[in-house]
Amino acid sequence: MKRKRLDWFIIKSFLLLFAAAFFICLFVLLMNILWRYVEDLVGKGFTFSVIARFFFLFGMRLVPEALPLAVLMASLITFGNFGERLELLAMKTAGISLLRIMRPLTIFCICLAGISFYFQNVTVPKTTQKLYSLIYSINEKNPELEIPEGTFYDQISGYNMYVKHKDLNTGNLYDVTIYDHSNGYENLSVIVADSAYLETTADEEHLMLHLFSGKWFSQDTDIDDKGQPYKRESFAEKHILLDFDSGFRQADNDIMSSQAESKNMVQIKETIDSLSLQQDSVGLGNLAEFKGQAMNIYRMSAQDSVRMSEENLSTINADSLFHVASRDGQIEIRKSMRQVVSTQSNELTIKGSNMFSGDRVIRKHWISWMKKIVNSLSILIFFFIGAPLGAIIRKGGLGVPVIVSVLTYILFYITSVSGEKMFREGVWSIIGCWLSTLVLTPLSVFFTVKANKDSTVFQPEVIVEFLKYWFGGRTARNITRKDVVIDEPDRNMCLGLTGNIRTASARIMDSELSSRMPRYLSLFFRPLDTSDMDNLYADADKLALELGNSRDRVELDLVNGMPIIPVHGVKGPFRHRWLNVLSGILVPLGLLFSLREWLFRSKIMKQVAQAASVAGELEEYMKKNKQL
Repeated sequence: MKRKRLDWFIIKSFLLLFAAAFFICLFVLLMNILWRYVEDLVGKGFTFSVIARFFFLFGMRLVPEALPLAVLMASLITFGNFGERLELLAMKTAGISLLRIMRPLTIFCICLAGISFYFQNVTVPKTTQKLYSLIYSINEKNPELEIPEGTFYDQISGYNMYVKHKDLNTGNLYDVTIYDHSNGYENLSVIVADSAYLETTADEEHLMLHLFSGKWFSQDTDIDDKGQPYKRESFAEKHILLDFDSGFRQADNDIMSSQAESKNMVQIKETIDSLSLQQDSVGLGNLAEFKGQAMNIYRMSAQDSVRMSEENLSTINADSLFHVASRDGQIEIRKSMRQVVSTQSNELTIKGSNMFSGDRVIRKHWISWMKKIVNSLSILIFFFIGAPLGAIIRKGGLGVPVIVSVLTYILFYITSVSGEKMFREGVWSIIGCWLSTLVLTPLSVFFTVKANKDSTVFQPEVIVEFLKYWFGGRTARNITRKDVVIDEPDRNMCLGLTGNIRTASARIMDSELSSRMPRYLSLFFRPLDTSDMDNLYADADKLALELGNSRDRVELDLVNGMPIIPVHGVKGPFRHRWLNVLSGILVPLGLLFSLREWLFRSKIMKQVAQAASVAGELEEYMKKNKQL
């Protein structure tokens, strides 16, 4: 009973955040779409219902993309809040593992993935078909009539209009010049009027242009008595009917039914089968046509009257027939063959381009088919990334979770788009559609395992220590004077240790480690003898441990100056020999490890010299003060 209450508590905490995150993600994705289509929507006089329908259809289509991001953000915030409020610690203290805590939300995400798959396979294709037809209708609509001042307006087909001044209150136009080229530029007419105004007819398919106090000049092929090749007409008032369709007409939804996004998985599979059969037929037809052309060319080059077939074609030696021909004949054969080869090359290029376009359409359908599964699985993958990360980071709110969510979604988007593009262009196999899944699934497993084991891998102190360990950062000793000391240090043993340190340091300075040249082979394939360095490291730790009980501040300061030598830096990068050998075989990776070892050696040699110096000073100080 208590476990059920806990499950309901987790689900309620998640659902509220999930609903908020979903609408936020959907809004952000819609804003991205708005910037893409703002030029098509602005300036065409659409009603609110058309714009609302546009955003509603696009919102429905973006639901499968918003769900994974919402799950990622909500799971991060939920488990981050649990960790920040110590609720996660209380659950684990009660003996409940992280996987058990995640179980109700895992079941919820599995159901959500199923709903998303059904939504993508049933609802989204119909929505996409309606959306594409709406976008087509929007693109086909003429812009709203809005004539500016001081510039030529050419949005009325067949007319260019210039207005010097416009009354914004009444809409009247003054000092109007119109170039009428609706009957062709050879029959150009020019209209000049003192004032005018435009109005749309009731059917919104025409414009009525009312002109006042003007002149009409038109070209005339018959020169009049005065020798003028044009006609001139003065008018006090003139009315012209112009074609201008400003209404919005919804295109038929079937106009976009051939698009891959407008089909469900069954329809996509049927289309792929029919397109593949068509491509095979075209390919076999091209092959038969090319063979026939090759036979004809071979007969022409043979210059023989004997009729050849595919059976006896291999027995004819074209080179022999070419050499017995006359010189003029050989020149003609070469010339004709160059033309034939050039023609065939162009034909093959065109046919190859057509075949590639057909294959590209098939691959687009495969992408749409696979994307329905990938988007559904991404809900589970994002949950198993967000929930463990929230439990590890233990930060709620909108700060860290939003940053992590954005970075994760960017990685998902880049890998998804890149893989789909590689497959669409025929560079990769169909595995490109699953690139994002292949990249993010190991991350989700890694984070889940680390969070379930209460790993400290993401704590800043652990990261700093790891970087120091890997890149050879200097680690200092911090031995402080004890107020109460039970056992005084054995200084005879300390003198022996200082002597051992100086002896080992001298041997190391004369060994292969002192070489400034890279030692690639010995790093990966022939392990170096580091016994002197191991002994030096062990003796330095013993000396620091023994003198840690000293009451003498000088001795404590000197022993704090004894460096902690990173012996691992000059050994193979891995514990297992086969991994070191593999790293050496992979030369680019081996060069990086070799550079790291070379940097370590330069630091270690300085630290060895420092250890010998500190050991000498300690020995001299202890002998001078006779603390034996």
